[in-house]
Amino acid sequence: MKFYQAFILTAIIAFGFTTLSAQITQIDLAQTTGEFATTNVDLAEGQYQFNIINDNVGTDVGFVLVPEGKYDPTHHIKSAYVTAPVANNDSGLTGVVNLEPGVYEYFCPLNNTPKYTINVKGDVQKVGLDQMSGDFKQKSVSVKSGDVQFEIANLDVDHPVGFVLVPKGQYDQSNHISAAYVTAPVAQGKTSLTGIVNLEPGVYEYFCPLNPTPKYTLTVSE
Repeated sequence: MKFYQAFILTAIIAFGFTTLSAQITQIDLAQTTGEFATTNVDLAEGQYQFNIINDNVGTDVGFVLVPEGKYDPTHHIKSAYVTAPVANNDSGLTGVVNLEPGVYEYFCPLNNTPKYTINVKGDVQKVGLDQMSGDFKQKSVSVKSGDVQFEIANLDVDHPVGFVLVPKGQYDQSNHISAAYVTAPVAQGKTSLTGIVNLEPGVYEYFCPLNPTPKYTLTVSE
């Protein structure tokens, strides 16, 4: 049994999140031999901390984050180093990193991985939604049109939960806004981010079929 199980949604391999505070989000990044399980990350600008998971690589691993294409050690974002090399089948945290809009790359020279991309966008509205058993704590949400990213928290449901966003009344799977799926199923006591979705003015509904919950209203204004 692997130490960490990656979940695949669309073309992006899963990565998990745990909220540390209202401002800092923790991102799980698992490494197997010679590669990361997560190959692309889309984020809103803000503060993040990376949890690096050594999934049976067999040696210590680390983590390097740089602006795109700047691989010289002088360009390493030092706060993104792990506080100590991560031993086999263990995990370790980086420092807290403030990511401004732009493109970054991450890799592990100890594990000799390829380089992977983090796209950070500005002007993204972040919306927190908390799930309890059979219910969302937030019964309705209003946002302005534009880019939105949802952070889904599993407060007390004893199995993984998800998130579905649709135009109002259009519940068929073909109408799901796939960019609004969580990037990893959300375990009890954890959180996970959705992709970044561009919402036009109108009325939408959100729900979780894994919980399952009622359907709640998301209103998008100009």
